[in-house]
Amino acid sequence: MNIAIPEIQSGLHVSLTDLSWAINIYTILFASFLIPFGRIGDIIGHVKLLNTALIVFAIGSMISGLASSLNVLLIGRSIQSIGAAVMLPSGMILGFRQVEKDKRNKIIAIFAATQALGAALGPTIGGFISQYFGWHWVFLINIPLVVIVLIMNLLLLSMRNEVVKKIKIDFGGTVLIAGTLFLLTLSLVEGRNWGWLSLGTIGCLVSSLLLLVIFLYHEQHSSDPIVPLELFRNRNYVGANIVIMITFIVLASYIGIIPTFLTKVIGVSELHAALLITPMSITLLFSTPIATKLVGKVNSRILVGFGIIILSISVYFMGHLNLENNYNQLYLVDILLGLGIGSIAGPAMSIAVGRLEGTELTAAQNVLNVVRNIGVIIGIALFLSLLDGNIDSAKQNVHSYATDRIENSKLPKTVQNKMITKVKGNDNTSQINSQSIKQPQISTDQTVKMAKAQTKLIISAKSNTGIILPTEIRQQLYQKVLVATQDKVKVINHELKGIFKDVKRHVHNQLTDAFLKLYKWELPFVVCGFLAIFIFKEKQYE
Repeated sequence: MNIAIPEIQSGLHVSLTDLSWAINIYTILFASFLIPFGRIGDIIGHVKLLNTALIVFAIGSMISGLASSLNVLLIGRSIQSIGAAVMLPSGMILGFRQVEKDKRNKIIAIFAATQALGAALGPTIGGFISQYFGWHWVFLINIPLVVIVLIMNLLLLSMRNEVVKKIKIDFGGTVLIAGTLFLLTLSLVEGRNWGWLSLGTIGCLVSSLLLLVIFLYHEQHSSDPIVPLELFRNRNYVGANIVIMITFIVLASYIGIIPTFLTKVIGVSELHAALLITPMSITLLFSTPIATKLVGKVNSRILVGFGIIILSISVYFMGHLNLENNYNQLYLVDILLGLGIGSIAGPAMSIAVGRLEGTELTAAQNVLNVVRNIGVIIGIALFLSLLDGNIDSAKQNVHSYATDRIENSKLPKTVQNKMITKVKGNDNTSQINSQSIKQPQISTDQTVKMAKAQTKLIISAKSNTGIILPTEIRQQLYQKVLVATQDKVKVINHELKGIFKDVKRHVHNQLTDAFLKLYKWELPFVVCGFLAIFIFKEKQYE
């Protein structure tokens, strides 16, 4: 949906701040209900729950696609998120059940690849649909897809005699974990708008931490915990959660920031930007199953460590992108990033849940899904917030540079003052864009007006002294003034062209630095993530 936001905003006539809640409401509810709804499938049957979730998701998509107001869109997105929160865990559990435990890696590879691919290909597919079919079809396209999946489910998966567990619903744990995730996600999503040190953000974070502590205490004393805490005594499981969060923070920072960099700084279209990061998805598609096959054959520390090293190299190149002449460096980043993520996501998931069964498998998979989702939220929310600060700093640098460049130019003082006033009056961050700067110049019509005004002043001055110029003399005077004005304007326009060229280059450099500096800051965090490999046991399934 993200790439279609400008079109949706125009169609519904709402502000960008209000429309952002169409994304936020989905993100918050999806993260909040992943764990609680995942447990219900163990009780009533995952096939029934998956089919129900598909219908709910289709209803939400239809409401969103047919929305004619923001309120209707928010309702549709809320219903969509609930359907998705039920779909994901049930679909994954059913996938695991289709094969024997020792062949589970194939299913894990498919899940890991499709989850990362969904995040990476979303902008490309969404941009294509939005551009050629309209924003409504970004949502409506889900309906025929759901119908196809439902038909396949009814033909291939029986709802009769499903294997279910006679366990109680942990209502206390459900409420506590839903509240914890709701407040945590809300603080991460809105922290950028509220301010990270605001009362609202800190209040949500502290409240989520308190609820988490209560949840852990409750689960420790519950006979049927929604998340068995014994899972976290497994070093492989803990290590997998850490590296998966790191991986998806990096993935989110790439797909959340680079397309904007490509459109606002490099000057490509939204669809072209999405296509430029598609090689990463292709690499991911091939690297994930290959890496997952190596689980059990290669030491898990070596396998995951290789992925983190490649991930670190890709982040280094992100921070030093040079796309002035071609996109070769970007393609290299795409390939390295896809290889790094594929070498971590599939193997880490396999190591974490490869030998689990029953409610333990459900709980473990639900927590991994939440960790992955929180990683995406952190990657986008934190990087957008840092980007806002970088662009504000870039704006001040650009204004200062432009003012100095104008003051030190050969322009007449009147022209200098007008340009400096215009620069200082431009406080809109969105206009600090190297692609939208228009070259200032004095047009032919303006030159003629200037010459006529100057001629009029001369004739008026003569009249005040009692000299009345004949019409023929006035025409000759005007022609002389026009030639002189044209020569003066030619010099001014030449100077303006130089100023424009210098300022535009400075804006480009400042914006490039504002975007790419984020990855220079991210690199130490990813490199430190290498330490997480020592959490893993040397043998995967000890």
